[in-house]
Amino acid sequence: MLTVLFRTVLIYALLIVVMRLMGKRQIGELEVSDLITTFLISEIATLPITEPEIPFLHAIVPIIILLTLEVVISMVLAKSPKLKNIFTARPATLIKDGVISQKEMSDARLSFDELFSELRSQSIDDISQIKYAILEQNGKITVIQKARFRQPSAEQLHLKPKESGLFHIIIEQGSVNKHGMTQLKLTESSVRSILKKKGLDIKDVYLMMINDAGETKIIPKEKRK
Repeated sequence: MLTVLFRTVLIYALLIVVMRLMGKRQIGELEVSDLITTFLISEIATLPITEPEIPFLHAIVPIIILLTLEVVISMVLAKSPKLKNIFTARPATLIKDGVISQKEMSDARLSFDELFSELRSQSIDDISQIKYAILEQNGKITVIQKARFRQPSAEQLHLKPKESGLFHIIIEQGSVNKHGMTQLKLTESSVRSILKKKGLDIKDVYLMMINDAGETKIIPKEKRK
């Protein structure tokens, strides 16, 4: 039992490292080669856990080989775009100027229900409004509306809105978020100073966020009854 537990923990730690090295893409965003590698790694990783008689190295070596292949292939494809057609699918234009491409729909084996479901999720129910609808390599559909149907930008309306940037998490559940503070070049003492004006301490804060313009949002912890 201890052997199984030990192997499980080691395999788990190894997979965390492997997935981090493969990149931050989620499963839904994986390309074909990434998906195959992920499936193979998951199958190989279970072998020494479910069958203790299999040597541990019989899982570690193939996983490292697959990781190496994935990294090498990614580097080669980045430098040789022509080879991408072998390992990855190219984006397909499903709709152009309001007209559905029957060939691309057929090649992508995409049903009208799937297409219109995706369009509705982007608040579009009339294909005549669409300039381009492109099936991307990760399986998602990017929709670009014709200019007259797009929401006007602030520049087009001759407005000059204030840039506020992103809100960064500074404190979460009473703990300081070092990454958020680094993004805004804040120190813990400066954060405490901001909280002091509100009569709060770090341990009293459920969530604190500050954006690039210096605007602060603070949610105190709820007092336990």
